[in-house]
Amino acid sequence: MEICQPSAPHAIGARIRARREAMGLSQAELARRVYVSRQTVGNWEAGRTLADVQSLVLLASVFGVSVDELVGEGAARVTRPSAEDRHELVLLLAEAGMLLGAALLLVFAAHLISLLSPGDVATDALRTALDVAALMCAGVLFLRALPILRAFTQGRGLTNAAAVAAYLEGRAASEPPPNDFLFRWLVPYWKLWLLALVVVAFGATALLVG
Repeated sequence: MEICQPSAPHAIGARIRARREAMGLSQAELARRVYVSRQTVGNWEAGRTLADVQSLVLLASVFGVSVDELVGEGAARVTRPSAEDRHELVLLLAEAGMLLGAALLLVFAAHLISLLSPGDVATDALRTALDVAALMCAGVLFLRALPILRAFTQGRGLTNAAAVAAYLEGRAASEPPPNDFLFRWLVPYWKLWLLALVVVAFGATALLVG
């Protein structure tokens, strides 16, 4: 008879729970030590999500073991992303990026046209069409692309941009992230960089036209 082996998230979650209980810690106490919510710890222990690289390092430090001991050799092999999974994630990220870029470009175009030729009937019609197209791109992005991407990352325990970047590089959960400019300044603050890019783009457009 075939014996079903526990999945990587369940195996690692069982290890986390066992070590937490051995130390006499509650889920809330452990959550405070590794800077997550109690619900996140509960999801790890139940195998619903997989702790990211940074969290595994913090957990190992709290328990006084190495990450490899916490993860286990078998689980470490399972949690290493395959080329197919990385390719799928790249496609999902590219789709979201293209939709966002298209929406922004359409908004820029509508803004430029309305400033360069205000009050013209044909210009107003073209601007309306561009605005509608931008809204359609935004709708597909928020209603389809992002939910699919979120489901993919949550299903693999990728809770932040650093974990996604590590996954794309094919690094196992037991491997610490590189201590370089990308992982120290760009990846953790990608939302701020994106916001700055949008602000600069709109500002440059306004200055050019004005």
